[in-house]
Amino acid sequence: MNARPRALPVRASADRRDQAGSVAVLTLVIVSVAVLFLTGIVDAGAGLRTASKADVYAAEAARAASIAMGPGSNGGPGAAGRAAAAARTYLQQAGATGTVTITGPSSVSVTVTVTQSSPILGIAISKTRTHEAQLLAGVTSGGNP
Repeated sequence: MNARPRALPVRASADRRDQAGSVAVLTLVIVSVAVLFLTGIVDAGAGLRTASKADVYAAEAARAASIAMGPGSNGGPGAAGRAAAAARTYLQQAGATGTVTITGPSSVSVTVTVTQSSPILGIAISKTRTHEAQLLAGVTSGGNP
């Protein structure tokens, strides 16, 4: 008679007890990483939205400056001053924080800073964008300047 050694059932149940809860730990780690990843994505999106707002405010204020200059103007410091005032008015009405600088007799630079909190972590995100309006003085019809 051939007797084969058999595994002891006591040993098998001891191995199971050693691994008890390992799935819960693995699940906890995976869920934690996923939550951190999603938090990063949402807060990074908030940063992009903040930058986009700053860019739009600066571009629109520069556009308001060029419109205030109007076609057929002779340019000069008076026209640039009117353009800068129009840009400041736009920023005030939009509720944006920015500076308007007359950079030449026919140009105005608008710099806008927008600060918002990220939606999940509440971290302050601040983005600054600058646009410049070249005021084409004396242009009354289309064509290349």
